[in-house]
Amino acid sequence: MPFVHITTWPAKDEKEIIGLQEDITFAVHKNTGAPLDKISVVITEIPPSRWADAGVPGHDKNFPEKSRRKNYEE
Repeated sequence: MPFVHITTWPAKDEKEIIGLQEDITFAVHKNTGAPLDKISVVITEIPPSRWADAGVPGHDKNFPEKSRRKNYEE
């Protein structure tokens, strides 16, 4: 049955993770009809220092801007 794996930066608090799990479970159930007890949701939290977009590590102070580069000349 449905297995959903979300990879994200660490959540601010446990309520955020629980809400995400509940919302994803609801969406899968609503759209597929899968029984609730057959839907699994796993959330893996990756520290920003171990995450990179466009080759820019997430803990870089300019990450929001630099991670949107399209080439190495930017």
